[in-house]
Amino acid sequence: MNYREHRKRLLEDEQVKKEYEKLLLEYELAKSIIEQRIKRNMTQEEVARKAGMPQSAVSRIEGLTHGLPKLSTLKKIADALDAELVVKIQSKAVQG
Repeated sequence: MNYREHRKRLLEDEQVKKEYEKLLLEYELAKSIIEQRIKRNMTQEEVARKAGMPQSAVSRIEGLTHGLPKLSTLKKIADALDAELVVKIQSKAVQG
């Protein structure tokens, strides 16, 4: 069984699905930071230095070990990655 099959099977459980969906935004945020860092061939230490924070802070954010960071921290990381921070609230998709 591969990862996708395993995830699909786990998400059939409503409780697992509910908890997964609670954390989905956080995982997407961490994933986007990691992807941008790798795309730019940067280490956590390089990002941290450019953002003016310790490498351990970047590690905690990427690993989601201490909850969501402040928007100001995300802005510093985006600037260090020469990327744009986009935050918005939009209508939920209507299911029909």
